Amino acid sequence: MNKHIAKTVSILELIVSLIMYFAVAYQFDNDPVIMKILPHTDFEATLLRLSIYIIPGINIIAGIFGITFNTKGILCFAGVLEVLAGHLTLYFKGKSDLMNVMGILMIVFGILFILCVLTLKGKGKETKKKRSR
Repeated sequence: MNKHIAKTVSILELIVSLIMYFAVAYQFDNDPVIMKILPHTDFEATLLRLSIYIIPGINIIAGIFGITFNTKGILCFAGVLEVLAGHLTLYFKGKSDLMNVMGILMIVFGILFILCVLTLKGKGKETKKKRSR
């Protein structure tokens, strides 16, 4: 059951990546808080300019990793990436309520994905004891 939840979350992460691309692009043109940061050349402004690629890219990577791989380490890494993208979204949310909701949603998806992955049971090899007669 947890595997199905994890796959569903991965597909939802891919859908979120599409939404986030357009939301971040729209925010660059219309949010006064973001427009004040963009002209600067410091680390924060550079990260903000790159966020149009970073946030949807992390969502795409996390979604594809969740669908493709079965290794717990890689899947946990994908969940941590999703939480990172949510934190980055909340940091650069500006005055947008959509960005606030999407950031919280990404953090919830990431934590839910990590919990599902950590509770998965592996296909352990079962060995049968031979009866001695």
